[in-house]
Amino acid sequence: MFTPDKIALCGLDCTLCARAQDPQRPCPGCKGPDENKPEFCRERCGIIRCPERREKGYRFCDVCRDYPCADVMEKENRYTSQYPLREPPVQNLRDIRTMGMDAFLEKERERWSCRVCKGPVCVHTGICGKCGRKYGRLCE
Repeated sequence: MFTPDKIALCGLDCTLCARAQDPQRPCPGCKGPDENKPEFCRERCGIIRCPERREKGYRFCDVCRDYPCADVMEKENRYTSQYPLREPPVQNLRDIRTMGMDAFLEKERERWSCRVCKGPVCVHTGICGKCGRKYGRLCE
């Protein structure tokens, strides 16, 4: 939970995804192996398929000359407006650059850990993946 390998190329924290919190078949995150990843993340995500990223081997999208591209902005708009909780990938990348990865991960841990059991709260549902407590919009 809340580790550098769970921060996607676009800046999303994969720890917060409902699929990553699946106790039976957890997704390893965008940077992990394809096993247990949803079809979208494996095959359709424009960021994963980005030829510029593949050619240059970028760790994060914000070093690309085309940043922020349409694919990054689609994630930004979706994750800041379509789910019960907000996870702004563009701001996350800014924070990683200004704070450093360790401080960013600590901020994520504080913001997204359940106040009761310390499990990760899901950005898609607003529910703790460990104890089931509902958080609604409290983590904004």
